[in-house]
Amino acid sequence: MWADNETFEDLLGFQVHADLIRSVVLNPKLLPVTIGVFGDWGSGKSSIMEMLKRDLEPETQPDPQIKKQLETVAVLHFNGWLFEGYDDAKAALLSSIVSQLAEHKRFGPKIRDAAKSLLRRIHGMRLLRWGMKEVGVPVLKAYLTGGLSLAGDLTHYAKEMSSEKPDKDKEKESAGEEDSAPIIEPEKELDTTDVRAFRKEFKEMLKKSNIQSLVILIDDLDRCSPERIIENLEAIKLFLNAPCTAFVIGADPRIVRHAIAVRYKDIRLPDIQALTGDGELNERLVDDYLEKLIQIPYHLPRLSRAEIETYMTLLLCKRHLAEEPFAKCLTAWKDGWARNRYASFSAGSVKESLQNSLPPHLEAPLALCAGTASMVAEGLNGNPRQVKRFLNAFLLRKQLAETSKIGDLRDDVLMKLMLLEYYKLPKFRDLFKWQAEEKGHPKALATLERWTKAPPAERSSQTEGLPADKVWQEDSRLQQWLMMPPTLADVDLSDYFWLARDRLQSTLSDVSLVPPIVRKYLESLLKDGTRRAAAQQAKNELKPAELETLHDCLSRHLLRKPDDNAAHAAFGQLIQAGLPSAQAYASVLLNLPVDKVPPGVAVSVSGFCKTAPALATTFAPVLQKFSTAPETRAGKALAEEKKR
Repeated sequence: MWADNETFEDLLGFQVHADLIRSVVLNPKLLPVTIGVFGDWGSGKSSIMEMLKRDLEPETQPDPQIKKQLETVAVLHFNGWLFEGYDDAKAALLSSIVSQLAEHKRFGPKIRDAAKSLLRRIHGMRLLRWGMKEVGVPVLKAYLTGGLSLAGDLTHYAKEMSSEKPDKDKEKESAGEEDSAPIIEPEKELDTTDVRAFRKEFKEMLKKSNIQSLVILIDDLDRCSPERIIENLEAIKLFLNAPCTAFVIGADPRIVRHAIAVRYKDIRLPDIQALTGDGELNERLVDDYLEKLIQIPYHLPRLSRAEIETYMTLLLCKRHLAEEPFAKCLTAWKDGWARNRYASFSAGSVKESLQNSLPPHLEAPLALCAGTASMVAEGLNGNPRQVKRFLNAFLLRKQLAETSKIGDLRDDVLMKLMLLEYYKLPKFRDLFKWQAEEKGHPKALATLERWTKAPPAERSSQTEGLPADKVWQEDSRLQQWLMMPPTLADVDLSDYFWLARDRLQSTLSDVSLVPPIVRKYLESLLKDGTRRAAAQQAKNELKPAELETLHDCLSRHLLRKPDDNAAHAAFGQLIQAGLPSAQAYASVLLNLPVDKVPPGVAVSVSGFCKTAPALATTFAPVLQKFSTAPETRAGKALAEEKKR
């Protein structure tokens, strides 16, 4: 097993990314700066920041000149998710940074008194509760109109907003009635001098400490709620943009974009409406806002097949080898990578680095690694965290087989089935049903394997015995999986599915492997206020595999709560947004008890069928199912709909 934590041990060649970012944050001509280290969940952002943190510490540098330079660098770390429940995310960020500086071993003694003064000032600002009405709207408005040049301008915008009340509200005030939700209460008006004084004190504190570069690493931002994400970003931009500061933010940019859209979904300011045309927050607005917060976006690349094979090889070597031989493998890989970064570090490379003495217990895993690297890279989207978790799940299944006395389990068969389980879950369930009905030897699978081996020109005539579901024949990734060795036609799959029996409902991708981007969209789609915007965004942001995972999450939600209108509306909104979600929705509707389906669902499905012939074909079996249950609410609603 391998620990699923960030690490500065580089098994991916990511040191180059850390070195590049390091060169930026140490360049005084580029400061102040905010760098976004952007990548999907599990792409290695946290590990890169761990490497960066290590490399900016003087103690880690043997070169005296570099060590001397780093003596004037302070590196701080802030995990936004740990402060998710804090009443004011801005104050949490400010307090954490000032407190860490006060406790810093090199700079703390010089600035302790100044830090105490700043902490008192932060506490005072926290009491003002700088929320959406006091800061968020003015900041966004100022960004869009190019007017925010100083943090002190917030007072002007906040007062302006508080004075722009509807006539009815002004009439209430003139009649002596109390406004139930004042934007800024008189005793809590923002004091321009407080903000400016804070910034001035902060700059003076840095100057007094002789810090030439203050590097602040912000991680796990994309695990926070949309509200907290925006508050943290605004705090960075508005308060801590001192001359020598560098913020390095690790996040999935799609989650940040989603947070911006959710945070400002209800804004209808005239200047925003003029930009968006219809008052809706469009893609250009989100892009502009994000660009103003992040000066340098740095996107981590997806790992290639060769890199995935190298990563799997090194993980297996680390698990099966002692410290000294593993160190030899690591050195050999780094030397080879320096000469040719496109080649994979394979079983042959390991054997060569160990003087042609590959341990027997390592041969089979490395051979399996070489044979499956391409499929793992494609199925797991080149994501190192998912690769590690997949291998951990694979080892757990093997251990379960050993404790259950299943002695003839084949590693290659197990891994092939688990790949299907992860990236094509509905088809994995299909295969489970087939093998259960036919005692471990599904005929449809054997037919499909023969069909994929036939020349493409001959496949159209070889349709006998193929499953009715055309996805098996039309999806290129499924065809790739079917052609991947080993063939399964002659393998009894009963034991393999017995090992996965506890996962057939929750599945391998249920919790641990559901990317945060999917969870964020699931949450937004299940809320009335954010559903439409989330569906529109999902069309542009979610990859096909992520959309399929989202479909599965919604489907399992409906299987547990078939009468949940929010989940039905989520599917409906995805379909209306033009996403290929109809087949997934139709499939789950066919598996729900009709008497539990809300009547509005029948009306919606009927409406889908009227809008497009393709949808009519997809939902025809669903409408037929509703029609055969006229006593149910859905059946009655459909009958009434047909009369119109």
